This record gives sequence, C-alpha cells and structure tokens, in this order.
Amino acid sequence: MKNLHVGLNGLRAVESVGRLGSLAAAAEELGVSVGAVSQLVIKCEAQLGRAVFERRSRGVVPSAFGR
Repeated sequence: MKNLHVGLNGLRAVESVGRLGSLAAAAEELGVSVGAVSQLVIKCEAQLGRAVFERRSRGVVPSAFGR
C-alpha cells in the first residue's frame, strides 16, 4: 500500500465540506476564504490520488470514494 501523507488542514476542510455540503459554509466554519477551502480540498484529493467530491454547477457532492 502507498504511504499517504495527507495534511490535517486538508482533512478538516474535506470533513467540513462533506458535513455542511458547501465550500462557503465550510469556509465560514473554518474561518478562512472559500478559495482557501477549495485549494485545501484540491491538495488533499491530489495527496489521496482520488476525487473526494464531484464538482457541479451548484456546488459539490461527495463522489463514490468520498461517501
């Protein structure tokens, strides 16, 4: 198995987005900008090598991997 090094801030962002259902709500909860949450999620997904969310025109939804 590949050795994973996923950042804690990225995991926090992924958890918040998944639980709250939006980047904006997660950003507010975490006290950062929406862009920062987006970048943390993108970096976390890159480190995992899988998409956790599917991007849609009206936000994000968990992918099969993210569920």
